[in-house]
Amino acid sequence: MKANADVSKLKVLTITSDVDAFVRLQSSLSSQYALQRVPDAEDTLTFSFSETVQDIVLIFRTDVTAAYLEDLRDLLAKSPIPVILFTEADPYHVAPIAIRYGVTSFVVAGFEPHRVPTLIEVSIERFKLHQALRNELTKSQEELAARKVIERSKGLLMEKKQLNEQEAYRSLRELAMRQSKSIKEVAETLILYSDILP
Repeated sequence: MKANADVSKLKVLTITSDVDAFVRLQSSLSSQYALQRVPDAEDTLTFSFSETVQDIVLIFRTDVTAAYLEDLRDLLAKSPIPVILFTEADPYHVAPIAIRYGVTSFVVAGFEPHRVPTLIEVSIERFKLHQALRNELTKSQEELAARKVIERSKGLLMEKKQLNEQEAYRSLRELAMRQSKSIKEVAETLILYSDILP
């Protein structure tokens, strides 16, 4: 029974060189979360989030530089994951940049262990919502790009084969069915070889 309970715990990767902060966090969260600590480098992040399976990342720093955030952005681009960044101060005013780069929550001078579970829950939900919106945007952009390609290939067929719009689309659809491809794939091929179409 205990093993099953451990499996259900959220896995929290904590990046900090502040052992005291980690101990305080452990004493507050150990019953609900499986915590792992990685020492924080001075100015750079030198590992990949994909090296360990985690549900959320907590980062503790005295302050945050633009260079550090750029490393974090690159890591998050490869392995998206919710991140809460705790810092004692923000002298460089990088909080807005951190959010743009993928940090889910940016907390200045506000580390209180008893508040962290709520922060984790809110950050995970915010991350899920953000990912869903990004996926929806990507899907919409792909659909728009596909429509543009199909419209362009229809135009080529209408011009080269003297077809009307309906006939051109029917030709694309029939070609796609014969070749077991999507209409977009057939349209892309048609555009690629448009110069040699009779």
